[in-house]
Amino acid sequence: MKYIKAIVSSVLIFVAGWLFNFLVDIQFALGLVAGWFLRKGYDNLAGLIFDLIS
Repeated sequence: MKYIKAIVSSVLIFVAGWLFNFLVDIQFALGLVAGWFLRKGYDNLAGLIFDLIS
């Protein structure tokens, strides 16, 4: 029982870390795309993406 509890808690910590990393990476990618849109002059579309991130 001790080993099962340790395995389950390790898996839960791993999944939580993976989901957190996924969300941070998505925010970074959206920020990069929004910055590119701002640079090209698509201010409205970049504003929508920035609103989505916040």
